[in-house]
Amino acid sequence: MTAQSMSVGIGAVSAIGSAMLQQTPGAPMNSTSLVVPLVSAVIGAAMSYAMLKTTVARMQMDVRDMRKDMGEIYDLLRENAKSVAHLEGRLEARISNSN
Repeated sequence: MTAQSMSVGIGAVSAIGSAMLQQTPGAPMNSTSLVVPLVSAVIGAAMSYAMLKTTVARMQMDVRDMRKDMGEIYDLLRENAKSVAHLEGRLEARISNSN
């Protein structure tokens, strides 16, 4: 489901709900009673689309930052593993020289 279709769906539900709430029981439905729900639907659809786009953009930035951080952590772990291996080599050399 895309952001556009979700926004249209939210706007349509908003319009239907608003029209149902404004309709008086037993009164016929006329075109003027649909103006406010339609305007409400357009505004609701635009706002939900903007909110979804902003949320997706922010999440993309967060994921990109997390990937960068994970790369830095991986580099640090690799450097630590090299240092430990180097120290192990020195210790083994000292142990073998002392025997």
